[in-house]
Amino acid sequence: MENEQHHAQAAALRVEAGTVLQGVWNGRVYRIERRLGRGANGVVYLVTHFPTAAQARGGRIAAYALKMGMNSVDLQSEINALRTWEKGRQAEAGRTGRHHARPFLVDNDDCDLHGKRIPFYVMRYVPGVSLRKFIYKHGPDWYGVVGGRLLEKLRQLHRQGLVFGDLKAENVLVNDNGEVELIDYGGLTSTGKSVKQFTELYDRGYWHAGSRTADFRYDLFSFAVMTVQMMAERELRERIKTTLPQTRDIKDLIDIARNHPRVRPYEPWLAPALRGEFASPEEACRLWHEQTRKRHRSGKPLNRPTPLWLKWFFAVSVLLLAVSVAFWAWGFD
Repeated sequence: MENEQHHAQAAALRVEAGTVLQGVWNGRVYRIERRLGRGANGVVYLVTHFPTAAQARGGRIAAYALKMGMNSVDLQSEINALRTWEKGRQAEAGRTGRHHARPFLVDNDDCDLHGKRIPFYVMRYVPGVSLRKFIYKHGPDWYGVVGGRLLEKLRQLHRQGLVFGDLKAENVLVNDNGEVELIDYGGLTSTGKSVKQFTELYDRGYWHAGSRTADFRYDLFSFAVMTVQMMAERELRERIKTTLPQTRDIKDLIDIARNHPRVRPYEPWLAPALRGEFASPEEACRLWHEQTRKRHRSGKPLNRPTPLWLKWFFAVSVLLLAVSVAFWAWGFD
């Protein structure tokens, strides 16, 4: 019965690219471009916002991430948590003089879809690819930099008394410059409460390493498991397959970290994160950055991704050169 209900909800939230949605109450219009991710309580889509005639004066065409779900109470709880974070974020921006900080939460409304009224909210979108694709393209050496930026992003949440909860590679986007953005805030939980949404592999309860009560160490634990998975996915999968659920332990993760060549450089950070030994998010960030600098000083320099604007500049330069050569050759005919 529960499985049938899940399939029915998934079908109701399945939207084809090109579909145009309009908010029932705010009237904003969004076109679905593609799916970004799916969580336990909803689906996140990349959308383009087209201002209506009434909104045209102050509106503009822009890309956003739109999350829709069947449970309006769940989604509203998520929106409330995001608003709490947004207020804290804006207050911090004011204290540091960064008044230009872009708003994160853009809109929340309902839409009529497949004969049902579906709640949704819209948030800022940073163009990028999944963490897995980014590392595959640019190499594992980049994980130290990207991981540090992700930890800073989590630290911002932790400072507002919030925990991301459902941290996994699928919920992390990385742009051409290595900047990160989290998507699908379904697990966003106030510190001290039970984590709302999680994925078993990254859950410390799954590894018998602690409770599912939200605290900053919960996110750090998930980050540590994600690191092991990104660097040694096959070994992690084999270890899980050959271990009984009741004997599953963080020793398995630490053992992989100590013995796998790609994970070993991160072991000084991973071990305390898995054991829950960090005293603060700041301590975790500081140690990660120290370890990353140490690795890069002793190794080869990073092959930095080429910024998109530079690629366009190069392409235009080549085109102009070709045109100039053609005119020069034509002049001698």
